[in-house]
Amino acid sequence: MAPNAKTYAESVLTSQPVGYWRLNETHGSIAGDATKNKIDGRYFDGVSLGRLGAFAQGGDKAVGFDGKTGYIEIPSNKAFSQPTSGKGFSVKVWFKPTRLEFPGETDDPYVYWIGKGQPSQYEWALRFYSRNSSRPNRISAYVFNKEGKKGAGAEFEDPVKLNEWIHVVACFDPGSKANPKAGVSIYKNGELRGSPASQRGARYASFDITPRAGSAPIRLGTRNFTSFFLGELDELAIYPRVLTDKEILEHFRAADALKPNLSKK
Repeated sequence: MAPNAKTYAESVLTSQPVGYWRLNETHGSIAGDATKNKIDGRYFDGVSLGRLGAFAQGGDKAVGFDGKTGYIEIPSNKAFSQPTSGKGFSVKVWFKPTRLEFPGETDDPYVYWIGKGQPSQYEWALRFYSRNSSRPNRISAYVFNKEGKKGAGAEFEDPVKLNEWIHVVACFDPGSKANPKAGVSIYKNGELRGSPASQRGARYASFDITPRAGSAPIRLGTRNFTSFFLGELDELAIYPRVLTDKEILEHFRAADALKPNLSKK
């Protein structure tokens, strides 16, 4: 049987996420959690529901963000923090930018397109750089000390085309700066692209990082309202452990026949 959105969802759920937001809603304000935990999120302001999703089959939908005010907020939960399980933490999502040049945070502009953090409660985030920055269209994942400042992060930096879906997975190892090998890893379309073994800046020890659980919610489309993403997101899942290379590849392959305009790089 050809894979479809249903079999992809089954693959995601088999790995037992603590939250899975399919973002399939076409109306209303609730972003439903497909796990038994039912930690529903809420749509705010400049979002567009019912966009064509990452999968061509199965009636999949996605959410569009206007780059100005649009975001989704998911309530804080201890399961969404790196230290809680003692086994690390993973975030998996489909990402489609609809603009490659944009204003953002700092003079080297970037936006936080998903994250958990606000002043004195910073934890983790995913970042996307403008094409006209010194890191053109870099996609990166970071973990921070609660007070913020510089974080440890892994990244990939490839040419990005508008309206192409990218499968992004960020994994945060258990531990802290006390473990010189622990850090952040990032995957693109099922392939490991950055890790503590290959990127020094991905190691917690490089920036004296000791992750702590905080009270900030998860937000999609922004982190703490200082920058906003213009594009679409689909199929967010969070796991209370580091996913294996095999699991990540299996999830990606479960959707392999379904993606319109998949990024090939």
